[in-house]
Amino acid sequence: MSSGSGGNSVYIEAEGKRILIDAGLSEKKLSQRIALIDRPLSGLDAVFATHEHSDHIRGIGPLLRKHQLSLFTTEGTYKKAYRSMGKLPGFNPIRAGQPVDFGELVVEPYATPHDAEESVAFVIHYRGLRLGIATDLGRVTQYVINKLQKLDALLIEANHDVDMLDAGPYPWVTKRRIKSDVGHLSNEACGELLSSVKHSGLRIVVLMHMSETNNHPELARITAQQALGHDSPKMIIAEQNHPTPLMLL
Repeated sequence: MSSGSGGNSVYIEAEGKRILIDAGLSEKKLSQRIALIDRPLSGLDAVFATHEHSDHIRGIGPLLRKHQLSLFTTEGTYKKAYRSMGKLPGFNPIRAGQPVDFGELVVEPYATPHDAEESVAFVIHYRGLRLGIATDLGRVTQYVINKLQKLDALLIEANHDVDMLDAGPYPWVTKRRIKSDVGHLSNEACGELLSSVKHSGLRIVVLMHMSETNNHPELARITAQQALGHDSPKMIIAEQNHPTPLMLL
């Protein structure tokens, strides 16, 4: 429903189960966004958090309290975030490599190289289908590549163009953090990861967490298409200010 430094949130549903991954927008904005795809915030089965940065947890406290929902996240993330989130109706600790089952919908966390405490991303399984989420990664590792094999759809970070970042207005310390091994994936790193996980069954690629200051959609798209080759899957660029339409697998 939103992707970028202003707030991140991904909505997933299957067989009557409905989950939200991250809530980096206010509860009010999340409600407005999800209504645009004809869904309510009420009745969610779970809310997951990848890590404690504000663009991923800003709305979690109010959302969970209003709708009496439990948070699923790692112990490390919870310890870093509990003060900003406030008292929650429930907390379910998760760990990388330990899937969480909601009937046939299975959420598998995997560890990510990011400047956060015990950050994770997810692979979602449903009746043989696999959706991978790979955002807020500082680098492409073999572990991440292994986790993202044989996907039907991939939501992948294309945060910045290195030259635009270098020439842009951010302070030097921020630029260094973004380009570090625990920062964010550049267009080139996104292409590297796509080259390592592409296969004939990959049907959808969504470019995520794109900087409005340090990237341009066409630069990211061209780099991704070059990595994927001629038989490219459907490609979508997620936006910060508008929800991506529901995608069916």
